[in-house]
Amino acid sequence: MTLSKPGRDGTTGSPHPTSDSLSSLTRSVDAFGRTIDHLQDEYVALEQRHGELNRQLALVNEQLQTALEANRRLAGYLDHIVEAVPTGIIAVDCDGIVRLFNAAAASLLGREANRVVGQSYLNLWPARRGDESSAAACARGALPVVNSRRQIDRPAGAPIALSVSTARLPSDNGTPGGALEVLVDLSALESLQTEMTRMRTLAALGEMAATVAHEIRNPLNGMLGFAELLARHCPPGSNQHEMADKILSGAEDLTALVHHLLEFARDPKIQRRPMDWPRFLHSTLEQYEENARRRGKTLTLIRRWPESMPVAHADAICLRQAIWNVLENAEHAAPADLPIEFVAENRGSGVVLSICDRGPGIDPAIAGRVFSPFFTTREKGTGLGLATARKIVQAHGGSISISNREGGGAKVEIELPTSIPMRSPEPRHAIPLVSEKS
Repeated sequence: MTLSKPGRDGTTGSPHPTSDSLSSLTRSVDAFGRTIDHLQDEYVALEQRHGELNRQLALVNEQLQTALEANRRLAGYLDHIVEAVPTGIIAVDCDGIVRLFNAAAASLLGREANRVVGQSYLNLWPARRGDESSAAACARGALPVVNSRRQIDRPAGAPIALSVSTARLPSDNGTPGGALEVLVDLSALESLQTEMTRMRTLAALGEMAATVAHEIRNPLNGMLGFAELLARHCPPGSNQHEMADKILSGAEDLTALVHHLLEFARDPKIQRRPMDWPRFLHSTLEQYEENARRRGKTLTLIRRWPESMPVAHADAICLRQAIWNVLENAEHAAPADLPIEFVAENRGSGVVLSICDRGPGIDPAIAGRVFSPFFTTREKGTGLGLATARKIVQAHGGSISISNREGGGAKVEIELPTSIPMRSPEPRHAIPLVSEKS
């Protein structure tokens, strides 16, 4: 056995490495280097994969953001549609809590949306607790209804008539989705139905008036002739002459009534012709004042209208008759020493004529009846003047209304469109423009 020689420090020295040990170490170093290189390659590949995944994730995020923005815009668009529709829409969940209350519903029911959404439907409208046509009832399982008429109370103002329809909302994950209630205001429809009924009544009344007038006119003309003969053959100042004058006066009143009846019964057939408003109005009022002077009346008409007014397409003769009827009504309502004011103005796409008197005004209790035929507050009135004026104005596509003015008196407004639709296609003779000298 060979012993190693001790060193100066007393330790025993290591033996010299052999060639096998060096080879093994070299192989280990090479293997370690290769492992490092492989790890570096894997790291580079991993970085590339990580970058690719980041790019894919960024693309997916961008697509999700685009889809989310599109959904947000679509939801906003649908919200705008729901708010813009003139139909009231109320949505409740399965517990009867209001989740949607659009602007039309707020207007119809007189409630603010921010005070309704999130509240119980039945707490807001306790009177509808037993109403099976409500959204709350439909959410509880009641059958949906279609166009059910309901009179619904509002916090302020009169009750309103509505057409109510309900529908169930789809459920989510097996739970009830609530219900939808759609409200439609029936005011305009019912007003139109009332107006149609009134027009049918007036049509029947006009036919009856025409028949009665024709039946009365012939014997009435005979009465007038005999009364005139009797008055001529009786000595003036005698009782017989006085009685003949009374018969003649009564017959003349009946003749005037028959004339008004026939005028009212006749359906105005409007023949449109270009018409210059200032010339027409000046001529119409001049002629009315002249007729008043012939009747022995002193009448002052205050005129006001702009120099420039749109050319109208109207029937000058019919319109003149309507204005005269209104002026006659104002003349009888106002004291003789007070003027009547006539104002014309351009408004929107039409012209508004205002006739104002300074009489006692209109009793609110009868304001809705003044245009009805045979309604009058005058002792010898026929009640057909304003009714005939209304027919003529409506035939021109316009409207007429009456109200009390501040400071006393009544005001009649006639609103006429510049382009007046023709109601009857029947041809008539051409009607010339009404000039100042006519």
